[in-house]
Amino acid sequence: MHISFNQTTLDVQDGITVGELLRQKNLDKQGGTALALNNRVVPKEKWEHTVLRENDMLLLIGASYGG
Repeated sequence: MHISFNQTTLDVQDGITVGELLRQKNLDKQGGTALALNNRVVPKEKWEHTVLRENDMLLLIGASYGG
């Protein structure tokens, strides 16, 4: 199935959760991140239970330091 992840099209397995995808991408350990699924914020505690569907749009945002 195809999804959009930070504006890049990915082919992922059916039934994958947000948490599984982030582990596959080695992004699950990053602190200061927020995730939006189809323009709605998904709390981190729901990532393991949020199943992705065909054509979903994910946006992972990381906090940055500096000025």
